Amino acid sequence: MTVTRLCVVGDRFAPFADGTGADTVSGLVAALRSRLHTGELVLIEGQGVDARDWDRIRAELARAGVTADIRANATGPLARDSEIHKHREENVLIAGLEQTGATTFRAALRLHNDEELLLDHQGGHVQGMVLLEAARQMFLAVSERYHASRWPENRYGYVLESMESKFRTFLFPLAATIEYEVLSVGLDDPEHLTFDVRVEIVQAGLPAATIRMVCSAVHADALAQKERRGAGRALRLLAAGRTPSLAAGDR
Repeated sequence: MTVTRLCVVGDRFAPFADGTGADTVSGLVAALRSRLHTGELVLIEGQGVDARDWDRIRAELARAGVTADIRANATGPLARDSEIHKHREENVLIAGLEQTGATTFRAALRLHNDEELLLDHQGGHVQGMVLLEAARQMFLAVSERYHASRWPENRYGYVLESMESKFRTFLFPLAATIEYEVLSVGLDDPEHLTFDVRVEIVQAGLPAATIRMVCSAVHADALAQKERRGAGRALRLLAAGRTPSLAAGDR
């Protein structure tokens, strides 16, 4: 009996599927309904496929009388909303976060079919802004779970001070990992934590992107006060028709 191997991705990644021989969820369902697959299938999960999609596929497999070896991408539990500061599950990019060394961490990149940065446009590869957001979420998740948790009485706000990125190769809607290293961390003052970190997003053993970030975590009340002062200053300057100059010390 012929065995056909197919990678299945979410419908959002149709441009990738069209150019590679992979299949989208809807494409596979249509093929099964048209009896295009009669032999055994090996279905490899790519990005953008969730449990409901697999339920739909299994139902069509049963109707078509086709057997399939489904190889799900076991990414592990999603990072919690409180760790990455996202309210909608489809926007969570971090799964299976674990500590791998004294200063190193790893997680799986998880892309939902309806992730916010994918809604407007998607080509044959995953756009760079998604990788930058994944790096940001990884920083938040590691900082909240492994650093800020030392002071549970404190509520922190996070400030990104700099981000340097290098894109090395295209990342595709397939399994990928996020490697995270803390280069330096300042934890002496619980009211003001500092971080210098490097994030590498890896697929099939190849680094797709490297992002370095310098960030800080400050008490949420102090950050809110600073935001209010900055917002008031911006309103006053705009109302007066002035253009602020940070170089001139107008902060």
